[in-house]
Amino acid sequence: MEIERVTQTRVGVLTTMSAAGVLLLSLLSLAGGGSPQCISKNDEMSPPPRPDLGHIAPFSVALFREVLPSKGNFVFSPYSVWTALVLAYFGSGGNTQTQLEQVLQLTNKADTLALYRAVTELHEAQDTKPNYTLNAANKLFVQEYYPIFECVRHVLANKLQTVNFRRSHKAAETINQYVRDTTRGKISQLVRPREISRAHIVLANAVYFKGLWEQQFQPDNTHLEKFYPAPDQHAFVDMMTQENKFPIGYSGDLDAQVLEIPYRERGASLFVFLPRDRNTGRELDDMLRQFQPASLRPAIGNLVKRDVLLKFPKFRLENSLRSELTGALIRLGIEDLFTTEANMRGFFPTGGLKVKDGVHKVMVEFTEEGAETSPIQTKVFGRLSHPPRRVPFVTNRPFLFLVLDNYTNSILFLGVFRKP
Repeated sequence: MEIERVTQTRVGVLTTMSAAGVLLLSLLSLAGGGSPQCISKNDEMSPPPRPDLGHIAPFSVALFREVLPSKGNFVFSPYSVWTALVLAYFGSGGNTQTQLEQVLQLTNKADTLALYRAVTELHEAQDTKPNYTLNAANKLFVQEYYPIFECVRHVLANKLQTVNFRRSHKAAETINQYVRDTTRGKISQLVRPREISRAHIVLANAVYFKGLWEQQFQPDNTHLEKFYPAPDQHAFVDMMTQENKFPIGYSGDLDAQVLEIPYRERGASLFVFLPRDRNTGRELDDMLRQFQPASLRPAIGNLVKRDVLLKFPKFRLENSLRSELTGALIRLGIEDLFTTEANMRGFFPTGGLKVKDGVHKVMVEFTEEGAETSPIQTKVFGRLSHPPRRVPFVTNRPFLFLVLDNYTNSILFLGVFRKP
C-alpha cells in the first residue's frame, strides 16, 4: 500500500495555516460468493449531537510511531488515514471487520456510520467559516458496470462515483480533480493512470484545513536565526517571534515543555512539544520513545495561560508514504485487508476485495497569518513599568508538533521538525 502526505499550509506574510491530507486505496476484486446486505443493522441511526473522536488517539499515536522515520522531518494525517479506512470498514465482514474494529477503535457499524455522518455534517458546516475551515471528503470510485449492492448506493449516496478505469487517463483526471477541489489546489496529483488501470475500486480521501492564528505573528518580527539540529551543528531559519499569553506547561512523562497556539474561534490548536535541552542531540528521540496516548492526554490537558516569549520557525513540509503505511497497518493488526483473505463482501455481491495499494500525501506550512493582537493588550503592556515575567519558548532545536481539531478531539496532523 502506498501513501503520501499532505498537511498544513500557511500563506503569505500573515499568520495562516492550511493543511491537506489525502489517502487513496486501490482495490482488486477476488472470487467468492456473498449475500446482499446493507452497511449496518440500523443505517438510519441519528448522529450524535457532538461527535467525539478522542477515542481514536491510541490509533493515531500508534500509527505515528510505526511510520515515523529515524531521520529527517516528517508529517502525516492520522485523521485522514482513519476516515479512509472507516469507509472501507463499512464494506468489511468476518475477520477483516474484527481487525478493523480493534485497530481503529470502532464498536459496530451502526454507531460508526452515525458518527461518520455527524463528523461529515460538522465539517460541511465549518467549510463556510472565514476563520476556520476543515473540509474532509471521502469517495469510492467504482468501475462502471461493476455490481454493487443497491442499498450501499443508497446509504453512501454521494460517497460513490462510477468511472471507467480501463480509460485510465480520464479516470485518473477525475480522481485528481476531486482531490484538487477538496484540497483547494494544495495537491494537484494523487494518482497516475498506470497506477489505476487495473483497479476495480479506488477509495480517495482528502482533508483540507486552514486556520487563522488567534494571535498574529508580525512579519516585521521574523528574522533569520540559528536552528540547532544537533549541539555542534546549526542552520539558519526564518524565526517568527511574538510575546503574548499562551497556554503552556511541562510534561514530566515526556520531559518537555508543551505550548498551545490556538486558531481563531478555538476550533483547532497547534501543540508544540519541546524536549528539555540536555545537550545530547538525542532529546527528541528520547521523548518520542515516551510518546504514548497516556502521556499525551495530561501533557495537553494541564496547560496554564501565561505570558510567553515565543519563537517558532516558519517552515513547510511535504511528505509521502506508500508501502510504509501498508506495513505499519499490518503490524498494528490490520492484516487480512491486504491479502486474499480480505472479506469485503458488504459492498459487492460477486465477492470480496483486497487492498492493492494506496497513496497518502501531506503538505504543511506555517507562516505568520492570523488574528491581530488586541490593541488594548498592547497599550496595557506598554504602560507597565515592571512587565510580567515572560516564559521563553524557543523552538530552535528539534521538536514534535500536532494539530488538534478541538470540535471532535481528533489529531488532524502529527509530525516532527528536525532541521530546516
